[in-house]
Amino acid sequence: MRTLKASFLLIGPWDPRLQELGAHIATDLNQAWHWIQDSTYNVVALSVTLILGKKFAEFYEELKKSNPATQFIAVVPQDFSANQLAIIHQEYSFFRVMATFQDPDIESHLFAALEEANQRKQDENLALLIREQTAQLKRLQIELEERVQKRTRFLTEARRKLYLTNSRIEGFKHALMAVHQASSVGEIEQFLNESLATTVQTSWIRIFFHPQDEIFSRQITAQLDFTQLQVPLFRLNERIGSIFYLRAPDHPFNRDESDFLTRVAEAVALALDRIQKMKESESLKEQWEATFNSMSDPVVLIDENYDVIQSNKALEERLKEREHPQNGRKCYQLLYNREDVCPGCQRGKNFRVQSRSSSPRTYEVYSQSIVLESEKPAVFVNLYHDVTAQLKMERQILESAKMAELGTIGSSIAHELNNPLGGILSFTQLIKMEMNPANPLYPDIVEMEAGVQRCKEIVQNLLGFTRNPNSDKEGPVSLKEVATRALKIVELQTKSQGIDVKLHFPGNEVQVIGHLNLLAQALKNLLQNSIDRLNDRIRNQKGFRAFLNIEISAGDDFAHILIKDNGTPEKNPSLPIGLGVPVASQILRDHEADLEFFSGLDHENVAKISFTRLVLRS
Repeated sequence: MRTLKASFLLIGPWDPRLQELGAHIATDLNQAWHWIQDSTYNVVALSVTLILGKKFAEFYEELKKSNPATQFIAVVPQDFSANQLAIIHQEYSFFRVMATFQDPDIESHLFAALEEANQRKQDENLALLIREQTAQLKRLQIELEERVQKRTRFLTEARRKLYLTNSRIEGFKHALMAVHQASSVGEIEQFLNESLATTVQTSWIRIFFHPQDEIFSRQITAQLDFTQLQVPLFRLNERIGSIFYLRAPDHPFNRDESDFLTRVAEAVALALDRIQKMKESESLKEQWEATFNSMSDPVVLIDENYDVIQSNKALEERLKEREHPQNGRKCYQLLYNREDVCPGCQRGKNFRVQSRSSSPRTYEVYSQSIVLESEKPAVFVNLYHDVTAQLKMERQILESAKMAELGTIGSSIAHELNNPLGGILSFTQLIKMEMNPANPLYPDIVEMEAGVQRCKEIVQNLLGFTRNPNSDKEGPVSLKEVATRALKIVELQTKSQGIDVKLHFPGNEVQVIGHLNLLAQALKNLLQNSIDRLNDRIRNQKGFRAFLNIEISAGDDFAHILIKDNGTPEKNPSLPIGLGVPVASQILRDHEADLEFFSGLDHENVAKISFTRLVLRS
């Protein structure tokens, strides 16, 4: 099938694959004659036999008439007469001669002929253009000769306008650059005044927003002696203000200058809109960053590969607190010192995760997926809320509830045991008084008396702890007795957990003014807080050796109780977490004693109680 437009016309038994190049293949000269009536070809290839035919001369003239640049390629057998070929070539001018229709370089011959045809077309067009230009130049020359006198009169004026136009263009370029570089209204005024001072001789440029521009216009007219040009500024067809160009009163603005300054005003309006949007963007950015960084919990924006895109200051402060920060940008590396994704991680949902460290912490993770760009995967906003203290507090509340129930039960049991123990002690003492010390049973009776005394002392301590703290009167209280009574309340816990308890008491008695039961309760709460820290570390660290030291020291006008433990370090040593700490702190304040917490030289937890109301020694 013949294509609508082609550059090649091949006549004869050519390879059909040449049609892929856009060539038309005709079987004979008659068929080709019909094709050239409605198509124009740049290259025609045919055999020398057709060239020698009678119809070729008319065919050749028709082709040259429609396209003078048409190139011919002839297929001439090798045994064809060279003289006759030269005569034919002189008459019809072939671009190239081939020996067979199956010439392997047929494509290169065709495209070379096409290039030659195009080149000749260009040459013909150029020659035609030159002829037309030559004719036009001749006409122009005649017109120029006729108008030379008139042109001469306007030459000076044209040069002046050209110079003015060039200077205006240069000034407009400088004005645009100045407006683009400015970041405020004041800078726009300054830069414009510097760039336009030499172009339009402005003395002063001011920009006012509506309605201040009308007020300024009236003031200029009434009070100042200036020639002013007020150009309104618009944004989206809404007037936002005016720009004022002012210069000497004897130099009014002409029409060209007004048009030029109006174009400058359009650029100023765009710059004002840009500055306003930039300020709004900066304000929104500051609000976003302030909101993002105001969150006390770490907030992290991560992508599908767990890479941290952005984080707030809470995370940065947390990373600074670490002794050995983890390298990398993965969320599980930065937050939890892990090499792999956290177990149980569910991005886009809420989940709980625990860090891997010497002091593990538990976090409630609130995750939400958001789509920033429709063509990209969603990102995730994760908020990490530290619930370690909350869980610890919940355990302490549960333990406190248990202790309250045990206290109630213990009080009832202590009351029930107190009277029988008194009778047993009385009978044991009577037996001891009546028995001869030489009796072999006498040591057993003495041991029985000591055992009953110990039981009675334990019951008294239990009754004293469960009794209303305000029932006893204020008076001299031995710090040794306070520490001993508080320790006996928690002694069962320390022994069951294998905590090594050491007491460091001075040889002399140290007494302060206060309530024994209240001080014992305060010291018991502090000991319980230390035991909770030790239990937490025992659970998380196998083979851990826990210790609890109680030290009492005194001077002439002070006394100290130090409670030291090597339990889980507090996140903020000066503000430990514990249910009993606020109660103990209030009791000690009522006794005019100071309570402080800090980390010791060996990184142990230290609670220090300082008393000033001492009982002077006699």
